Amino acid sequence: MRIKQYGQWKTANLKQRFFYWSAAILVGGGLLLSLLSFWNTRRLLMADAMTKSEVILREVEAIRSYVKEELRPKMYELHGRDKFIIEAMSTTYISTNIMSRSAESMPQYSYRRVSLNPHNPGNLADPFEDEMFNWFEEDPTRMFWQGIVKKNGASFFVSMVPDYFEVSCIRCHGKAEDAPKELIARYGLDGGFRFKAGDLAGINSVAIPVSDSLREAWQGSLVLFALTLGGSFFLLWLLTLLFQRLVVERLAVMLSLVNHREPGKKSMFNGGDEIDVLHDSFGALGSYVRSARKGASLQPNFIGPYVVESPIAAGAISWIYQGHVAKTKEKVSLKIGFDDVLQNPLYHACLKTELGLFEKLSHPCLPEVKERVGDDLILEEVRGRSLIHLLDKGPLGEQLLLYVFSQLCDLVASFHAAGVVHHDLRPHILMLDEQGKLNLIDMGLATVDQQQDPIMAAGLGPQGDLLYLAPEQIRGERGDPRSDIYALGVLLYFSATGQLPFSEERKTEQQWLRHKKLIKKGDISRGSLSESFEQIAYRALSYEAEKRYQWVEDMWKELGALQVNGVCGRTIENNRGHSDDGGT
Repeated sequence: MRIKQYGQWKTANLKQRFFYWSAAILVGGGLLLSLLSFWNTRRLLMADAMTKSEVILREVEAIRSYVKEELRPKMYELHGRDKFIIEAMSTTYISTNIMSRSAESMPQYSYRRVSLNPHNPGNLADPFEDEMFNWFEEDPTRMFWQGIVKKNGASFFVSMVPDYFEVSCIRCHGKAEDAPKELIARYGLDGGFRFKAGDLAGINSVAIPVSDSLREAWQGSLVLFALTLGGSFFLLWLLTLLFQRLVVERLAVMLSLVNHREPGKKSMFNGGDEIDVLHDSFGALGSYVRSARKGASLQPNFIGPYVVESPIAAGAISWIYQGHVAKTKEKVSLKIGFDDVLQNPLYHACLKTELGLFEKLSHPCLPEVKERVGDDLILEEVRGRSLIHLLDKGPLGEQLLLYVFSQLCDLVASFHAAGVVHHDLRPHILMLDEQGKLNLIDMGLATVDQQQDPIMAAGLGPQGDLLYLAPEQIRGERGDPRSDIYALGVLLYFSATGQLPFSEERKTEQQWLRHKKLIKKGDISRGSLSESFEQIAYRALSYEAEKRYQWVEDMWKELGALQVNGVCGRTIENNRGHSDDGGT
């Protein structure tokens, strides 16, 4: 069964990812719903407690006002001003006793009238109430406080209002010698005196127990979470079953087709889930399509004793195929020109120059030439993926970037020393194997200082990808080694950030020139690179050739200095290393 065959691949299962992410979302949603339920229940509970405590405090204030305005004046009228009947004239005594009797029928409410220096020692403030005295005294405009307070392991919703002495209160709380004898006889001279009008007399507070209510609210939220969790996992089971039938099984069939390979041959796709594998397969298909667009002729089946297989990448005027020797099955790579393009004698001359350079030049980053069959070149097998394929996934890791550019700079420097200018450096023709070894597979637009340049002689316009071409090449000039240094600057920035320093939108040649001229220091990296690294990229991307590095060796020397000085780790922030695609 195809699904069973697919299950043997070493990939993370898409169904598992769907299950894990969906489970995380559902559990997180259930938890959030439960927390919101608890928060709302607690909010309603606090609002109810606030309303009830405000009612009680208003009742107490009404009692105290009645005593001041009605009872006390009446007692003075009946008994004279020298007489002070505590049971009928003391606001604190009356309000405290009335609320104590109310508490017998409503034990869930607790009223206290406290002071720092009371007549009645039973009204002395506790440590928390002492702190609240300081809080009210710090700002006399504070007229109310509410909050949850824990006492003896229980939680209470407490409301507090301050009470300030009026002039009529000073008789009983001012000088002790002026106080009514009935008051002194009951409470003595130890407390409640030496106040003046405007002082904070005391705090009236109502405490409502909320521990049981909060516990019930929390338990209700837990029950809601359990019910939500159970329902979520039942729904998740149904969704996973549906996802398996509608998505995973169909993907398995598609992947068994796109991953078709010879027995014993390693799959070109490794790592990721089914979508990642499918993405890679379509990426490979896209590269084949782009290659096919550059050469419309049909792929040959045989070149002499060599069997031509699938294309690897397209160059400027040729493409590279996989292949093997028909008899020995030895793996090789074949460089075959585009038939349609080579009908132009100018490009045919360029191909002759390219083939000669591959045969003449020797460098570890150039595939070894096995033989030449007519206008086709047989090379040693080129392994790995193109640099553009790796950069499509993101920037290179620090070690891989430095290793790649040490090879690339050395290769380009050897070109320039031999009088060769490449003119077309771009990530599509740079191949990296699993160890990070670099291979350049195309020199179709290269020139040699000892040979006539057919493109320059014919006065043709810009040749190559305008994204990577130096400004002088876009103007129609063939350029010199500094044009290759400009392309190295684009590749360096691309490899470090995963993005080109220019927009990839199509532009005219004049628009490209203006676009590349506008690059200023500080603009290209947008703060993602260190100043030292940005300086290297900015200099390599200078619009005027004389402001760039004049030698590749100078550019690599400064890059190497970043590594030696320990700056490189900050420069290229290891956004993503391609350990699965090769590295050092």
